[in-house]
Amino acid sequence: MVNRWKLTAELISFNRKELIMFRILLLCGFLAASLLGGEHPNLILKQSDLKSISLEKDKYPLFAQTLAAMKKDVDAEVQKPPDVPQPKDAAGYTHETHKKNYTVMYKAGILYAIYKDETYAKYIKDMLLKYAALYPTLGKHPAAASSSPGRLFWQSLNEANWLFYTSQAYDCIYNYLSAADRKLVEDNVLRKIAEFFVEEREEEFNLIHNHGTWSCAAVGIAGMVLNDKEYVEKALYGTKKNKTGGFLRQLDLLISPDGFYTEGAYYARYAMLPFYAFAEALENYDKSLKIFTYREEILKKYFYTTMQQTTGSGDFLPINDAIKFKNIQSPEIAFALNVVYHRYGQDKSLLEIAKKQNTVIINGSGLDVAKSLAAAKTLPMFKYNSGWYSDGAEGNEGGLGILRENDYSNTDIIAVLKATAHGLSHGHYDKLSLSYFDQGKEVIQDYASARFINVDPKWGGRYLPENKSYAMQSIAHNTVIVDEKSHYEGKIAIAEKYHPEQFIFDISNPEVKVMSAKDSTAYRGVKFHRTVALVSDKSIKKPIIIDVFRVVSDKEHQYDMPFYYMGHVINTDFTYTAFDKERKTLGKSAGYQHLWKEAEGNAGSNGYQFSWLQGERFYTITGAGDSTMKCIFTRIGATDPKFNLRNEAGLMMRKTAKEFTFANTIEAHGSFDGVREYTSGVYGEVNTVTVISSDNNYSVVKITGKTSLNWILIINNGAKSVKQKHTLTVDNKEYQWNGDYYLIKK
Repeated sequence: MVNRWKLTAELISFNRKELIMFRILLLCGFLAASLLGGEHPNLILKQSDLKSISLEKDKYPLFAQTLAAMKKDVDAEVQKPPDVPQPKDAAGYTHETHKKNYTVMYKAGILYAIYKDETYAKYIKDMLLKYAALYPTLGKHPAAASSSPGRLFWQSLNEANWLFYTSQAYDCIYNYLSAADRKLVEDNVLRKIAEFFVEEREEEFNLIHNHGTWSCAAVGIAGMVLNDKEYVEKALYGTKKNKTGGFLRQLDLLISPDGFYTEGAYYARYAMLPFYAFAEALENYDKSLKIFTYREEILKKYFYTTMQQTTGSGDFLPINDAIKFKNIQSPEIAFALNVVYHRYGQDKSLLEIAKKQNTVIINGSGLDVAKSLAAAKTLPMFKYNSGWYSDGAEGNEGGLGILRENDYSNTDIIAVLKATAHGLSHGHYDKLSLSYFDQGKEVIQDYASARFINVDPKWGGRYLPENKSYAMQSIAHNTVIVDEKSHYEGKIAIAEKYHPEQFIFDISNPEVKVMSAKDSTAYRGVKFHRTVALVSDKSIKKPIIIDVFRVVSDKEHQYDMPFYYMGHVINTDFTYTAFDKERKTLGKSAGYQHLWKEAEGNAGSNGYQFSWLQGERFYTITGAGDSTMKCIFTRIGATDPKFNLRNEAGLMMRKTAKEFTFANTIEAHGSFDGVREYTSGVYGEVNTVTVISSDNNYSVVKITGKTSLNWILIINNGAKSVKQKHTLTVDNKEYQWNGDYYLIKK
């Protein structure tokens, strides 16, 4: 025990100069302790939040409901003895138990901070002491199957999740624990995992990737609760603290100036939690960083741009390694929305989304959202726009184009042109691919990834082998494939070096919205130029998509243009042979080995037409072509003995030529009501699509149909010329216009 009288006497014996110096040191120590989170909790949930929550937690229905649901979940768990099993599987009992443990500890910590019920604190303490006994004994996870294995989990990414949540739980019960227990937990668990990342997983920690984002956020938050400035600085600036890695570098390089996250919307969603949670903690830790105004409020742009990449059902547009089950109700989105609402001016249109999410985070930001929802008499609609979202840190690596039938509505027609950079390790080889949505659903789909997440019998819930052999390959997407080889030879080292270039994006006329991009890098000696127009007209009920894909080479190639349609075949205007008794694979490699050839025919002299039914609407593709063009029906699932792939259908047009222009219309029409046995509009409006000419200067496409539908679309194939005047004679008539496209409605 410290002899207080002796200490006082020694202090009095200081001369004046020493006493002043001592006071300065005490003050510095106090400030440092304050800066590093001397009071607890003080990360994402802080003292000022607790004061407001204690007074208002029952006032606002959504906050009270969220807190009650959290309490119900946790109360059922804290009565059980802590279960900390020896790690064994990749997605089975031990994986799910360790995952549940950090989730329950996190929630129990929040409940202890609010209610001061020691049942919650004791549960966390007992759990942490068991981990303190287990973790130092662990080596590489026995089910590890990646280059970044963890110890508790098969991949270190999950280890970062564990540290991220558990550090927050520890922060909430810090003052409940004895000094001895704190030392044991810190030395044997929190510091050991933090050291694991900054030393053993240094390359991953500094990697510009969602794994790096999670690692930095986890170590940074652990550093704050441990009062360890070294960890916080490494989390911010990289292990060398020279800004070549770290959280700020993640913000610099993963997100474009438009807010587009380079791995695609699915991983934008996943990375949101570490980005916004660590930002919240950083704002409480050191306001001088001004994290919410960093890079011209990049966190605000990131959220809004990700929200624009959703369909009417709230699902994210599935490009790259997306998994199609995630949507705006994912907890990461709810967390980010609450932070954005609180930090960036309380945009009332976000409340519409918050109401759908039906949950808030338990801190000051969540309280703000719940309070505003309770006070709102009406909720303004969140506006969904057509837009071009540039990719790359400088916004100069292509981008994602989105054309919408209507603003505000997220259930009407959406056309998506993927002209982005590769997307790091989760990217797919599909330059200038097209996706099409209606009724809030995919109509012409991107396959996305081959994975049954957290389903242990399906390869431990990890990405399946078919993800590389099919889903990543170009043939899995709605784009042109040359000579049955994937873009960039299916090699990430090549793909990461290149990107398409935006050519047109014009939504100034609500009746004609156009996007276009070029690429000359997917294949050596082959150039792509794809233009997608969404055209409305008084004579038709739904807008029609005009899709023009020009391919140029000085050598003859086989060009394949697939459309993966969702629904059931209704009609074709070309004859074909169905392989209904015996099927063969379409090819041997580059994803072709995973496609059954179900039928094959040839287009007619005036092209081809194909229609199908999905949901309550019919859809038709009408295309230009001749009798030398093959029309091949395919189905995913060949060379797949473990049934890992979804057995979905496609129609592929095949043409052998040096130069060729695929020109198609895609239209939604009619209605189908199986309950009332009512059908209307089975046939579309378009009769024929014809390529009048297509050369290095212009592509001229003519669309004819019913109700006097007679359109001509002219596309500039030369250099970009937004203001240049063009003159061209078509069908013996001269047309003049300014810009890179011109739509003529006769």
